[in-house]
Amino acid sequence: MRTFYNRKIVIKNLIILLTLILSASLANAHSIWINAFEPHGHGAHNAMVCLGWGHALPMDDILNSTNGRIAVEQFELLDPSLKKIELLKPEFKIAEPELSNENFDLFAADLATQKIAFKESSAPGVYQLGAVSRATFYTQYIDKKGKTRLKLKPKDEIKDIQKVLMAVKYQAFAKSYLTVGTWSAPKPLGHGLEIIPRTDLSSLHAGDLVEVDILFHGKPPKGMQHITASSSSFGQSDGFSLFSKVKNGKAQFRVQSAGQWMISVSNKDEVTQDGPLKDLYGKANVASQAATLTFNVQ
Repeated sequence: MRTFYNRKIVIKNLIILLTLILSASLANAHSIWINAFEPHGHGAHNAMVCLGWGHALPMDDILNSTNGRIAVEQFELLDPSLKKIELLKPEFKIAEPELSNENFDLFAADLATQKIAFKESSAPGVYQLGAVSRATFYTQYIDKKGKTRLKLKPKDEIKDIQKVLMAVKYQAFAKSYLTVGTWSAPKPLGHGLEIIPRTDLSSLHAGDLVEVDILFHGKPPKGMQHITASSSSFGQSDGFSLFSKVKNGKAQFRVQSAGQWMISVSNKDEVTQDGPLKDLYGKANVASQAATLTFNVQ
């Protein structure tokens, strides 16, 4: 009896630990972002583009890392007329080391690195880069035998649920911009959570004010408190970030240094039968979304 009781305690503690780990991972999840650099050497206008994943600009980890991975559903370039061009996407499979020895493992890094070479005939204006992750569902529940389980499926696809403990959908969005000629105000891309600049990002300098709009399914979010802005050239090694309050879907801050900057925002919302997330009704109880916007400061 004592052994059985101890086993129940161990199982219960493991369930609690798993729940805490999952909750922490959702709260402090890796970010996905777009690296876009425009060297103008040799008189040409080229852009080197790739995806970033993790916590630190410009590169932190590979997208299919065993320490945390993400599948990219969309990676596209939109020209000034909003015509979409599909970009190369990384293959989604768990990374296996190409080489392993007593000191390290060596992994191939597919970050969707590619070169965009503009032409003299390129349409002038703002080109938008957008990435969308594949939606991931987390459903924790008690099954009909009284056991607590966790599955990466929507709750309507699980047949043995007695009680739902947690049902979350997570999705991430990323954006960046390239400018040919003169900057113009970019239009929304229709992402579930989206950061849209109201400031010309093509010629920023340290100390400039950056203003943005935040849209949640096309409208200013109601419950969002703040956004963060960070840069590898700011805050030294402590990873310090700037915070800005969001009011009526608008926020602003001053960039403090030259280099690459990233604005990050996240939002959680209840799924209701007649709300903006009604398409998720029956699949999840909460939708968790994250969005990033990257740009360069001269």
